[in-house]
Amino acid sequence: MKIQKLFKEKILNIKELSPGYENHASEVWLVKTKDEEVIVRTSKSNGLEEEGPFWKGCHHVFGLNPTNVHALETVNNILYNMSCIKVPKILRKGFIDKEYLVLEKLEGYPLKTFMNQPKELLYHFGVGLAQIHCIKMNDVGNPLGTFRIELNQFHNHLINALKKMVNESYLDNEKILSKLPQIIKILSEMKHPQSSSYILVDMDPTQFLTNGKMITGLVDTEAYVKGPRELDLIALEYVLDKESAHYFIQGYQSILDIPDLTICRMPYRYLYRLIEIQGREDLDDWLNHPTFF
Repeated sequence: MKIQKLFKEKILNIKELSPGYENHASEVWLVKTKDEEVIVRTSKSNGLEEEGPFWKGCHHVFGLNPTNVHALETVNNILYNMSCIKVPKILRKGFIDKEYLVLEKLEGYPLKTFMNQPKELLYHFGVGLAQIHCIKMNDVGNPLGTFRIELNQFHNHLINALKKMVNESYLDNEKILSKLPQIIKILSEMKHPQSSSYILVDMDPTQFLTNGKMITGLVDTEAYVKGPRELDLIALEYVLDKESAHYFIQGYQSILDIPDLTICRMPYRYLYRLIEIQGREDLDDWLNHPTFF
């Protein structure tokens, strides 16, 4: 058991944790010793060349690398005091043929859906996300700062990234190919974002823990980047319904106004379809999904 090297005490029990969906990028364990009960995580990735559309897209657009697990220390430290949504402390780092992290274990169990949840949970979630969005920045990229795009160049950069992603993964998808020129035209005519915030590219209920009444933690932060907050809200339209969105909006608007998504919705939805944040949906169905913001 090679992760024993991360502990001074003997490991008494180890349990693999699964997020509940296939093709996830991390290996995660709950580990118990005499003095600790903690989470250990590392990357399953052997390099970007072997990754699918999600991580390749995150790399092209935001400069993320899934093998850089130690970067979560920076991300979690940034988020730790930013919001009422708790993130785990990084207790220590290690390297055993690749990067490992030992993290605080948060209370709760994985949230499977935002729908049919208590209104207090959804309101609290809206408040917490708005608190994160309150931090305004002037560039897009990864939290480490090793990849930075100025806001006035973001849409030109995104156009080039979309072209790369289509060439890499979608040359056999006629709908995606034929839609690209329209998306490029919209992006080339759009005003650039006025600010960026910390956003979660793979926004999904499975990234969060709950006690059944409230969200008790945000545990998967590996896809946090600096980008337009509109992207978080557009991603949420795919995992909320009208009722859950109503209570989320109440919480969010107690801190910030909801931005107008009308112009950016189609190109940003197109980006998220290429990245496959919710799988390989038909493009027409994806672009015409109900709107809640």
